[in-house]
Amino acid sequence: MSKDINLSKIVQITNAFIKLNFDDCQEFANNNNPEGTFWLGYCYVFGIEIEKDEKKAFTYYQKSADMNNSDGMYYVGHCYYLGIGVEIDEEKAFEYYLKSAESGNYMGIFKTAVCYRYGIGVEKNNTKFLHWIKKWVIYLFIY
Repeated sequence: MSKDINLSKIVQITNAFIKLNFDDCQEFANNNNPEGTFWLGYCYVFGIEIEKDEKKAFTYYQKSADMNNSDGMYYVGHCYYLGIGVEIDEEKAFEYYLKSAESGNYMGIFKTAVCYRYGIGVEKNNTKFLHWIKKWVIYLFIY
């Protein structure tokens, strides 16, 4: 049954991605919609119907994170980790990965585990690594 649910989620995400356009995202962001603000950042980072601009992408990801969007939190961490639109800062990357994990974001859960395992932005801690990687595995089986 969980495979059907996962396939259903993939179809939903794919359909949403196909319909993604800059104007709709801009309108949602203008109305302080956290999801729309996140997707506007996504448009900027990948140049979807607008010239690619990593600094603007980061700005919109940060606004989304400030509105408690777990995807925004994750992508702010991702930007800090890779230096997308900001200087690389592993401590800030970890901070935002952890925030997204605590909000239930499955990629945030995974990245938090990885950070604890390898000491990225935080001191290595195998106990915390196991805690977060177990949460991630459970998440995969439930959703």
